Amino acid sequence: MKMIFDTVEYSSKPYGSEIGAINNRVIQYLPVDVGVAEMAKEVTKGKTFTPAIFKLINGSIKRSKVNWESQQVLALDFDEGLTLEESKNDTFFKQYAAFLYTTFRHTESHHKFRVVFVLDKPLTRYKDFESLMDSLLARYPQADRACRGGSRLFFGGREAIPFDFSNRLRTSSFARLNTTPLQDIEGNLDMSVTRVHTNPEASHSVVYGYHVELIRNRNIKKLQELLHIEQVILSTNEVLDYLKKQDLRAFLGIRTEGNFNDIFHDEFNPSASIYQSHRNNGHWLYKCHSSSNPFTGTILHVVQRLLECSVVETKKFLMDLYKIEIYESEAVKEFKESIDMYKELLRSDELEEIHPHFYKVFNKYGHLQDLYMLLDLAKEFITNDTDPRIVFYHSVRTLAQHFGRSTSATGTRLNFFTLFKVTRKLDESELPENLLKIQKRNKREKHFQYISNTYELPMYTYEFFHQIDEICRGWLDKGCTGRTISYEGIMRTFGREEADRVFPQDKGKEIAELNEEVVSNIQFNTLKLVQSKGWTTEKEILDMVELYFKGQQEFKNKQLKRCIAEMMDAYDLEIIPSNKKLKEEMGITEEVMSKSSFPKIIRKKLVKDCRPIQVEENIKLIG
Repeated sequence: MKMIFDTVEYSSKPYGSEIGAINNRVIQYLPVDVGVAEMAKEVTKGKTFTPAIFKLINGSIKRSKVNWESQQVLALDFDEGLTLEESKNDTFFKQYAAFLYTTFRHTESHHKFRVVFVLDKPLTRYKDFESLMDSLLARYPQADRACRGGSRLFFGGREAIPFDFSNRLRTSSFARLNTTPLQDIEGNLDMSVTRVHTNPEASHSVVYGYHVELIRNRNIKKLQELLHIEQVILSTNEVLDYLKKQDLRAFLGIRTEGNFNDIFHDEFNPSASIYQSHRNNGHWLYKCHSSSNPFTGTILHVVQRLLECSVVETKKFLMDLYKIEIYESEAVKEFKESIDMYKELLRSDELEEIHPHFYKVFNKYGHLQDLYMLLDLAKEFITNDTDPRIVFYHSVRTLAQHFGRSTSATGTRLNFFTLFKVTRKLDESELPENLLKIQKRNKREKHFQYISNTYELPMYTYEFFHQIDEICRGWLDKGCTGRTISYEGIMRTFGREEADRVFPQDKGKEIAELNEEVVSNIQFNTLKLVQSKGWTTEKEILDMVELYFKGQQEFKNKQLKRCIAEMMDAYDLEIIPSNKKLKEEMGITEEVMSKSSFPKIIRKKLVKDCRPIQVEENIKLIG
């Protein structure tokens, strides 16, 4: 089979100017004749390829539909809707596909791959190619419709998984390609599809128009009759899951299988599909594969877009439509009131007066707002009607989207909350049975090393927050920063027991030899500087610690922040802000520190009733 390969091997997905360079190179190369096994090998080297052969037109050759000459290889691109395991066990793929390969962006939690078919002979008419691709896309609506174009490039990938390199899709089984879409491959293997009308106005009225117009007009009564809705009683935290599990095809009144014309824009080639999420949660997703009008969403996103309303209004519309009645015990109602009062405290003018150290620490890092949002989000996760608790296991990625922060910053924030006990990480033995089953299933299906962290938010009481306020006081006294939030940083500052509590999955973790060596070096130079002149600064300490590898400055700084509190306690030091008066007391002149510089000073801790004597001794030591 003939195709065109790029000569450059990539280890990650090309972007920007790299893609332009690939396009310019590929079109200049001559087609090569390769076997299927050889093709799989070249693809997993990271080489980009185009399965089509192009011809000269008016002395010019371009990678375009006009220049398309022939093609013997087809590929379907899957980013969602189908897992790797489901594909490997798919009957049609096993009989007719040659192999699949994972793309550069494939992960255990988000499967991305391409399924490659080889025809028994090349196609030489472009409309035959389009007909075949349309039929395959109708069979697999989860596939990206962008792969429908015959002139497209396919980037290489990481791993090839063969079905059978000798498998061929035979062109003789679709003799009428030139007039009708492919309706049968090898004995009509469930490939027949009822196609949507290609005229947008016709398909709008026949396929889904009636339901869509009823939704837009908010005609709940008529929709309830058509959908045969019966009343259900749910708790608040069950509502969204229940709504996402409603069949979107029935909801939108779509009476055809396979792809259909998108409900949000006019088109002649059906580009929309509906499928169940590959996360095995029973949720239905609507997707438009059009490159000009892409869209993916649950029933809530679809309705919000049709009604052009808020998320809250969308939820209310769907709850009315599906006759959802909310049940809440008196205990749950009271618990929700407690949450609201907790949130109000975080926004109140009195918080700084009542819990000053907590306010200073949490307000400084922007965590007050995050805790407020977390309480708001967690109201949906109240468990147990008689003894309510807030227990949730949102992924860091989900919470990051909610907070509007990166996943790494969000992970650090959750550990920060756990350290100060405003959230609590639960052991497996503490999880509700149904929640533990879900967690173990997720771990098994996604091949995770650990189950996801599960959190509980304790409710506010004055005594509880008084304890947190004392922890915050210690944090401030020890000169801790956000860099302290790591297993090593917490262990050095608060002890191994606390580190094990905040990072239960790293319990008993050994500290790397290099980390220990650098911390020892930092402590030695700190004491040396303090003993020689009575004081020092973090910058002086870091300048004294010499390392010789890329990123050493950042590494040194990180280790200093991790060990500074431990060092203050172990050697009876203190770290205090500098000012003009302190400089005069310490005898710090302009020769050793700029007049306009006021860094934090590290020195021997002063005993209050002996302060004048010790200051005098420090001055003598400097002199």
